[in-house]
Amino acid sequence: MQENATHINDKGFLDTSEGHTIYWEDWGNPEAKPICFLHGGPGGGFSDRNKLLFDPEMHRVIFHDQRGCGRSIPFASSEQNTTQDLVKDIESLRTHLGIEKMYVVGGSWGSALSLFYAIAHPERVERLLVWSLFLARQFEVDFVNEGFPRYFFPKEWERFISLVPPEHRGTGDEVMRYYAEKINSEDGAVAAKYADEWTLWEITLCSIVYDPITLEKEIIGDRNNLAVARLEVHYFLNKCFVPENYILDHIDKIKHIPCSLVQGRFDMCTPAISAVDLKSAYGDTLNLTLVNSGHLSNDPEMSKALIASTKDLV
Repeated sequence: MQENATHINDKGFLDTSEGHTIYWEDWGNPEAKPICFLHGGPGGGFSDRNKLLFDPEMHRVIFHDQRGCGRSIPFASSEQNTTQDLVKDIESLRTHLGIEKMYVVGGSWGSALSLFYAIAHPERVERLLVWSLFLARQFEVDFVNEGFPRYFFPKEWERFISLVPPEHRGTGDEVMRYYAEKINSEDGAVAAKYADEWTLWEITLCSIVYDPITLEKEIIGDRNNLAVARLEVHYFLNKCFVPENYILDHIDKIKHIPCSLVQGRFDMCTPAISAVDLKSAYGDTLNLTLVNSGHLSNDPEMSKALIASTKDLV
């Protein structure tokens, strides 16, 4: 697999009508069936590391940075930034590139966005591949922000929650609201500090291979933390801009679309029960693979299963 920019066929910026400009890349074999890749977060952006899941000789992959993150403009902006806006951007990019129908793939927040897009435009989706499943349900958000993983990461939770005064520690939403106030502070140093700590706690829960010293060095001070933290609290405090249980309640619209789902048994960020719930609702057209992995696509067993799955996208 290639971890560089050498297989980019085309790239550019797509203007929206709401003041956002979306960066995109068309990568891989231009003769292959198009694959729309949807990154995590919200706010994570895509990177060359995501390309390791694909073979540039076999696959054509359309990558883009969603509103407010990566190389899209304006950076870390939550204005005019909703699930419906992101779905509309995917559809605009599809039209811009002259694509009739495509495979849609994504992990974590990207898995939810893949399903949201498919529900909105099932006629445009030939096949789905999702992993580290997030169904945008309240308990999934509370699982992380009310600190259930503290039983496995007690010191890390204490670091995260120590920045929140006791009177703001009642529920996951209360903790988020406190962090959100600081992440959106006009004081850049305060915003950066809380964005760093928000992102560090979340990333701590993501990998089955955990080295706290290395992780802290990699995360603290990263410019992208502001986009991740600001957009995540924006989306999660607004319930991802959809009614509770929206995906499962609308699953009949997409059950005919073949779907592959890869889920880590030891995912402390998006627990495996959501994968089981989706499989139960979706039926026989969804193939669920559980692996001994955490949340990240580059965890060894997760990576192996995803690369095997992408071979079907031809």
